[in-house]
Amino acid sequence: MFESVLFAISGMSEIGGEGPDLSESLDFATGIFAAFLLVVSLFAYRRTKMKRLLFVSAAFGIYAFRAILPRLEIILPTVEATTITVILSSTGFVILALFFVAIVKKN
Repeated sequence: MFESVLFAISGMSEIGGEGPDLSESLDFATGIFAAFLLVVSLFAYRRTKMKRLLFVSAAFGIYAFRAILPRLEIILPTVEATTITVILSSTGFVILALFFVAIVKKN
């Protein structure tokens, strides 16, 4: 199956169409997976009422936003690339901080 996907992508570039960028596709898929983990962790919080799951949920939510943010320049062309880069860098720090707090927080 993987071979047929590669064949289809290579065939698109021969016809003249651009094939999807693999790194962008994987980054988008990672954002979708983070959104799925956000939902799962919120359900887990509703069952257990463990406050640390809220920190984990927030981290997954910010990560999903981080995957969507670079694609917003299509919708909002006035946002500068440096602004997006600064936001991406700071969200990475916030995500790590939230995971750290979730690990060391007592029940």
